[in-house]
Amino acid sequence: MPAPDGPVVTDEPGGKWSRPPTFGDGAAGLVSTADDLLAFARMLLRGGAPVLPADAARAMTTDQLTPAQKAHGGLLPGFFDGRSWGFCQAVYDSGAFGWDGGLGTTWLVDPTQDLTVIVLTQRMFESPDPPKMHRDIQAAAYAALA
Repeated sequence: MPAPDGPVVTDEPGGKWSRPPTFGDGAAGLVSTADDLLAFARMLLRGGAPVLPADAARAMTTDQLTPAQKAHGGLLPGFFDGRSWGFCQAVYDSGAFGWDGGLGTTWLVDPTQDLTVIVLTQRMFESPDPPKMHRDIQAAAYAALA
């Protein structure tokens, strides 16, 4: 994790992340693989098939907050500018959706571009926004489509 004098290890070999949790927490600390995350993203890109009904996938990937709820803020000022929450992930005004995980992961699906971008690192975020490197990789993926 970030520290004033540079990154420090927060989980030594043999620590918390070296074994499956006793009880998984859906809000934090899920452990998976890049392949599983890609399969999940592609499933949502296909509208849920073959795992979820289309209406469940649609609920997960569309804005579920009211303007009044957004007015109460988010993780930082302006947090809901251009984005909101579906069920289980962020949804963007552009139609894209995904998740920025504070422990070092991001994934983004843009159905209008048939695009999935997954970035997995082992460095905690320093703010509620993903690090510049994550944003740069997403921008490069979009630029490659042009």
